[in-house]
Amino acid sequence: MPTDIHSGAMPKISSPTISSAIWAAWGDAAGFPAELASPSLLQSRLGSNGSAPSAWPRRIGGRMGPTVELPAGCTSDDTQLRLAVGRCIRASGRFDVEAFSKIELPVFLSYELGAGVGTKAAARALARRSTRWYSNFFDTKYSRYVNGGGNGAAMRIQPHVWAAPPGKSETYLPMVIRDAICTHGHPRGLLGAAFHAVALGTTLRFGEIPGPNKWQAMVSHLAIVTDIVQRDEILSERWLPVWEEQAGEGIKEALGKTVTELEKLVETAKEASRHVEREDSDARIYEQLVRALGGFDRKTRGSGTISSVLGLWLAWAFADRPEQGVRTAGGLLESDTDTIATMAGAILGVVAPGPPPGPVLDGELIASEAARLELLSQGGRSPNFPHPDPMHWQAPNSLSDALGLVDDRPSVAGLGPGDLLDKPISGSGEPAGLWQWFLTDFGQHLLIKRRKTLRPLGEGALPRVRGVARNGVEHRPIADPIPDAPPKDPEEAIRSLEGRAFSDEELGRLLRFYCSQDSVQGAVFATLLSQRLRAR
Repeated sequence: MPTDIHSGAMPKISSPTISSAIWAAWGDAAGFPAELASPSLLQSRLGSNGSAPSAWPRRIGGRMGPTVELPAGCTSDDTQLRLAVGRCIRASGRFDVEAFSKIELPVFLSYELGAGVGTKAAARALARRSTRWYSNFFDTKYSRYVNGGGNGAAMRIQPHVWAAPPGKSETYLPMVIRDAICTHGHPRGLLGAAFHAVALGTTLRFGEIPGPNKWQAMVSHLAIVTDIVQRDEILSERWLPVWEEQAGEGIKEALGKTVTELEKLVETAKEASRHVEREDSDARIYEQLVRALGGFDRKTRGSGTISSVLGLWLAWAFADRPEQGVRTAGGLLESDTDTIATMAGAILGVVAPGPPPGPVLDGELIASEAARLELLSQGGRSPNFPHPDPMHWQAPNSLSDALGLVDDRPSVAGLGPGDLLDKPISGSGEPAGLWQWFLTDFGQHLLIKRRKTLRPLGEGALPRVRGVARNGVEHRPIADPIPDAPPKDPEEAIRSLEGRAFSDEELGRLLRFYCSQDSVQGAVFATLLSQRLRAR
């Protein structure tokens, strides 16, 4: 393990939102070593005492990849994607789905730790110029978009809840659905994400974890998802017709069937809750529930709906023992250890009396990002993350090209500069792959794939700049100022304009932008603007 990497002191936890973020990350770290591990493999990773040492070994990059020592508190793709989502929530509270789908997800592939087959297939498809977040209907040998019902969306959507006004699910559920649709096309993936969001949002609103008597009502509330899809102009006009054609059924019927499935899962969980005694036997009850819901079955183990129900059940059953609850999820072999633990941790963190007992890698960054989102939920403003200009962005040609040079300094495409730590780590085979630890300037450790000789990154991969000059004047990366860069889609721009009460400043900015684009975009924007203004 590189000597430069250490988890550092636990950050100060000053609010339920920050606590939720830290506990979610610690749950991820606690369950990561047991992910898809046999008993013998887990023992080799953690030692005979079963607790994580200062570091633990894991193979990365497939069969030809190296075995590396991961530092204590190292998190997996769950936390990595949660941070990526948070970076895409702008100062206005708007979720920049273009930045998430076209910049964050393709670059994520170069440093991901443990991502699922479906999420990786979705991210690879989004790297293509022609694929948009609402048209990501990939179909590969191992994964098909409309069958994507896993928990890869549910595990990352907490930032939408943290950034929303407390108690208003109508403000975060539309963003949760847009987020999930980027990678998951089956109702189990969408409703699993929505159910977890409602569970977390309800806990933040009332300061206590909703009990079994409220679970069916929470499921019933998810009928709103059909309305969300139909009211979203881009989803209803561009995503939905293709989805219904490929899925072979209507969205209302498909979501309705999954709601019925979710009701049965919740009923089984309610039955298990009657046996909870707040004692050590509760871990055995959880194991029985996992079996009853299909959490050990390879075909259903990573289901978004199953995982969200198990995460809520654990949080409720262990509300007064958050550490034990998270460890119960993280140590149950052959279940989805890290994801269920991270989802339970997000809910438990809201009511936990203190920080988790173990380290969390990049804990200071996680806490500061949660504080930023909490500020947005209270109506405050905070600088945006400086993603590249989407008009000039191009995803890296290969995973090894995400790390390159900007003015001779190591930088990650889309994420900016930082420092290389220790020496490159080599895989086996011909040609051998290389990975290296990298610390971004904003404080995130990435174990990233790289070339032997780093190449200069293209200008489109650089952070956005103010006052860009093309005559040799130095380009200075800065935090993306308010307001946001105009959306590529004229319909999305109109909604943004409506959200800002058609302010003269914003209207002028968008007019200038779309008039400088191709004639089709300009004409669409002008037509939509005329319609909205007449309607007012």
